[in-house]
Amino acid sequence: MKPIKRRLPTTDLSKLNEEQLTKRLIVTSMITVGLLITFVLSFTVFAPAFGSIFKIFSKKSFGNELVIKPNSPVLTQVPTATKENKITLNGYSQEGFTIKIYVNGPEKSSTVTGGDGKFTFENVELMQGRNTIFLKAIDLKNNESDTSNTYVIIMDNDAPKIEIISPKKDEVVKNLDKRVTVKGKLNEKATITINGQTSIVKSDLTFEHVIGVEEGNVEIKVKAKDEAGNEKEETIKVRYQKSSN
Repeated sequence: MKPIKRRLPTTDLSKLNEEQLTKRLIVTSMITVGLLITFVLSFTVFAPAFGSIFKIFSKKSFGNELVIKPNSPVLTQVPTATKENKITLNGYSQEGFTIKIYVNGPEKSSTVTGGDGKFTFENVELMQGRNTIFLKAIDLKNNESDTSNTYVIIMDNDAPKIEIISPKKDEVVKNLDKRVTVKGKLNEKATITINGQTSIVKSDLTFEHVIGVEEGNVEIKVKAKDEAGNEKEETIKVRYQKSSN
C-alpha cells in the first residue's frame, strides 16, 4: 500500500506565513533601531574625540591654513664669466616681494621688487674662480619661496697666455707660396685673431693659421680674448724669402 500524504489545511499555511513575516519585521525593526542608536551615539559622543584627534593631526601635519609659496625669483642676463670682482645683477619676481641673494652659501643682501616686479643687486662681490649664486623671495605674508636656480659665474682677471710655437722670432721663412703658417697654444679657452683674422682654437687649445705675406720683414700679431673679457697680445717678427730651397 502507498503511504498517505497528509496535507495541512490552507488556513494553517496562511497562519504560518503570517507568523514568519511578523518575526522578520520585528528582527528588521530591531536592527534598524540598533543602527540608528549607534549612529546617534557615534555622532554625539565619539565625534568630538575623533574631531580633536583629527584637528591635532591636521595642525601638526598641515598647519592651521594652507600655505601657498611664492614663485622663485629669476635673474636675467647672468654672465658665465667676468673679470670684475663686483658686478650688478638684475631680475624679476612679483611686486613688493623681498628678494634675498646668497653668494657662495651665505645671504649677502636683500632688496624689494618695484611696481614692475623688477629688482637689482649692485656691487655683488665675487671671489676669484667659481662663484655660485641663488635667490629666495618672501611675499607680503612672510611666506618664503623655494630656492631659485643656481647661477655659476667664473671670476677671472688673469689674461690668457699665448705661446707661439712656429715660426720663431727672427726666423727666415722660405717657400714659393708667399705664406707663413703660424702655430701656437693657449692656456685657456679664448677667441683668437692673427693679424686681424679670426683663427680656430682646437679642443686641446692649439691653433694653426696661414697668413699671406710679401717678401721681406713680416710682423705676426696674435691676440687672444678669454670668456671673462681679459685680453693678451703677442707679437713677433720674421723674414719671408721667396725661394724653392
